[in-house]
Amino acid sequence: MDLKSAFTRATRAMREEAGLHLVAISSLTIAFLCLATSLLAITNLGALADSWGRTARLSVYLRDGAEAQDIEELRIALEGLPEVRAVEHLTSAAAREQFLRDAEIGADLSALPADAFPASLEIDLVAGVTGARVDAITERVRRFGTVEDVETYRGWFARVESLVVAGRGVASGLAILVVLCVVFVVGNTIRLAVAGRRDEIEVMKLCGATNGFVRGPFIVEGAVQGSVSAIVALLILLVAYLALRGHVDGTLASIVGTQSVFLHPGVALSLVLGGALLGATGSVLSLRRYLTV
Repeated sequence: MDLKSAFTRATRAMREEAGLHLVAISSLTIAFLCLATSLLAITNLGALADSWGRTARLSVYLRDGAEAQDIEELRIALEGLPEVRAVEHLTSAAAREQFLRDAEIGADLSALPADAFPASLEIDLVAGVTGARVDAITERVRRFGTVEDVETYRGWFARVESLVVAGRGVASGLAILVVLCVVFVVGNTIRLAVAGRRDEIEVMKLCGATNGFVRGPFIVEGAVQGSVSAIVALLILLVAYLALRGHVDGTLASIVGTQSVFLHPGVALSLVLGGALLGATGSVLSLRRYLTV
């Protein structure tokens, strides 16, 4: 198959049948957009789970009016545990300042008083601490009179992991639907294109054209439809991500201390190449019976 000739004839055909190919690309863009959106959600949930998994921590909230000496004794006791890597004392004012700095929210929340943010001891645990050991440490810490409550984040982290697992299942299902959609849409588009060029194909076959020569431009058209659809879907998703990132990052930073990320370049490239491959496959499958003329 002469690639240069195939690209030239495919370009001419797509220009002459622009409406047909535009409809196909629009339909495929929606399918790829659904898949890319689910992958973006999984990427961010996975990054969130990894971040919290690497930095196991506890927040020990202190009672109002706790004496400085009692807080210092608790801090020393915690630092003496082999499972504790570091302990940071956050006063109400420091907690408020950290919240406003991470949240990047405007004047409405900055008007909140320091009393709205309880003082705490933020504890970083060493890697590999078991859940049972975290529970034991939590139980011991709660016995101190200066402690109001202890947050282990384990329940929240378990819910994030469940969401990641469920999201991967949804993405797998969507990937299968996208594959079927691309093959079906490209196949039908190519069949319509073949019907419009049937006389031309018959003349080429009568003149001795090989199947590869006839098939070439149709394969190129299918690959272009798949890859262009994936690119357009990624661009739409990127624009939406950039438009919403400021609001989403502010919320995530204030709640979990992380920021959102876009799809890894490798994932985006795989979507584009996968779209091209699926489009070409759909063309090949739809051409099988027409090349018997």
